Amino acid sequence: MSEQPDNPLAAHARECEDCRGSAAPIAQLSTLLDAGALALDAAGLSRRVLARVAPELQARAQAAFWRRLGRTFGAALVPLPLLVVADFWLLGWLYDLAAAWLPSALAAYLVLSYAASLLVLIGSVYAAIPLLLARPTSEPDSAPA
Repeated sequence: MSEQPDNPLAAHARECEDCRGSAAPIAQLSTLLDAGALALDAAGLSRRVLARVAPELQARAQAAFWRRLGRTFGAALVPLPLLVVADFWLLGWLYDLAAAWLPSALAAYLVLSYAASLLVLIGSVYAAIPLLLARPTSEPDSAPA
C-alpha cells in the first residue's frame, strides 16, 4: 500500500480528525500490510470447511427431503378418497347404462374392463410419486439478496 490517491488508509488519515491529529505512521502500516500476505491452500481450506459443515448439510438435506415427502404424499393422498368414490359412482352408472342395452354379462365385462384400466391408470399416477420427489425444486433463499 503505497501513497496513491486511491489508498483508503491514506485517504482516511487525511479526512479523519483523530487520525490527522495523532500522526499515525501510515508508511510503516502500509509496508506491514503489504508484507503480510498469506499463502492460502484453497483446496485444503475447502476440504476442511466441507468436512466441518458436512453433518449440518446432511441434516438440512434430510429435513428438506422429509418436507418434500410430506407435501408430495399429502397432495397425492388428499384427492384419493374423492377419486375412488367418483370412480365407483361412474362404474355403477356405466353398468346401469350398459345393462339397459346389452346383456348383463357383457355389461359386467365392459364395466370390469373399464375398472381395470382405471386401476392401472391410478396406479401409474401414484407410482410417479418417487419421480416427483426426485425432481429438483427451487426453494426461495432464506437469506436476503
